[in-house]
Order: sequence, then structure tokens, then C-alpha cells
Amino acid sequence: MLLQLTGTSRPRYLSNLAVPVVLGLLVSCGDQAAPNADDEDRLVRDGGEHAEETSAPAAPPAGSAKTREAARAIPAALPQTGRPAPDLKLPDLETGQPWSLAAHVDPSGESCPKAVLLAFMASWCSYCTASLPTLVELERANPELAVVTVSVDATDAARKEELAKVRKAGLTGPVLAADEAAIQTWIGGGKSVPKYYFVNHDGIVTGKDDGFGDKVKPMMPAQARRALAN
Repeated sequence: MLLQLTGTSRPRYLSNLAVPVVLGLLVSCGDQAAPNADDEDRLVRDGGEHAEETSAPAAPPAGSAKTREAARAIPAALPQTGRPAPDLKLPDLETGQPWSLAAHVDPSGESCPKAVLLAFMASWCSYCTASLPTLVELERANPELAVVTVSVDATDAARKEELAKVRKAGLTGPVLAADEAAIQTWIGGGKSVPKYYFVNHDGIVTGKDDGFGDKVKPMMPAQARRALAN
């Protein structure tokens, strides 16, 4: 395909290989509209960036029993901002005692913690490890925010490794061992991590982040304040 350039004494043509370059230059030279308040508010609530994902198994043949079983296992939707958070009840890796999200949210807003940050991570995830200093800062700056790590690792050895990383970084909150039901409900079958959910005292998801990096990091303090204020 050839693109004719008009407005010259003689028509000139560019091949289809050059079209994307020209169009890119035209777009980059235009004025960029500043985000409005609604856009900024949405970014504070929902962030997305770098994540790591385990390889998903090949899809079984259509109509097979495995296909029907897999369809039942995949949730209709992951927890969404502005909606009630599903309950989460998992064992604490240090105490062995069950930890329940429902027991740590109080509609009266009078108990502590007043909000919970659930951080779904894994020992093999480099972005998870990179986020630990930021989570430590959030925990120290917000005493009423419970920062809870949920390990999606598949083995006891890997979960212990994740626990050691979290404690070495300085986080003091619970570290939980995720089961398959929690993984499906909160992060989906692909196991893409890290994933973060801010839940207020009413049990409502006030913010969430997929991945971690230069975009998500500066938003997390505002997300923590939102969770504590609502």
C-alpha cells in the first residue's frame, strides 16, 4: 500500500512501512490533554503495571469434562473496586491459626485495624520482592492499616522462603498460605502476581493494583488513605 502526501508541488508516496513512523510523529507532536479529576480518581483506585505470571496449561478440547470443570473453577470476576470483598480465611504461616478478613473489618470503624491491604505475592516473583520496601513504608506510616501478605506459592519450602523475605524486609503483618480457592477468587487461574487489594472497615474494596512499578508505587499511599478514610 502507498500513501500519497498532498500539499507539495509533486505527489510523493510512502510505502506502508513508513506509514506508522509518520503517523507516530504526527501524534507525538500534538498537545496531550491533561487527565481530568475523574481519570485521576480512577488511577488512585485502580492501578496496573508489571506482573509475573505462571504458564497456564493448554486448554482441553471443547466440550470435554475437563473444559466444564475448568469453567466452573474460573470466577465470573475478580474483586472489583467499590464492591464488597469476598471473605478470605487462610492459615497463618507462623502461628498455624486461621486468619479471616471478616474478623478484621468492622463497620463501626472503631476497631483496629480500620483497613486491610492484601498483598498476593510469591517467592519467585521479582516484582513482589521489589514492592516490599513500599509495603513496609505503608505499614509504618499507617498504624491502622493491616498489611497482610498472601503467599500463592505451591510448596511449603517456597512459602517459607516468602515468609523469610517478608520478615527480612521488615513487614510485621500476617503472612498467609493461599489455597486454590483463594487463588481462583482473588487473582484468577493465571496466578498473575503481585496483586494488591485495599479493603476498608465496611469490607469494601476501595482500591486495587495489578503488578508493581513506577506507576503503582506512588499511588499506594493515596490508596491507603482512601481505605482508611472510607
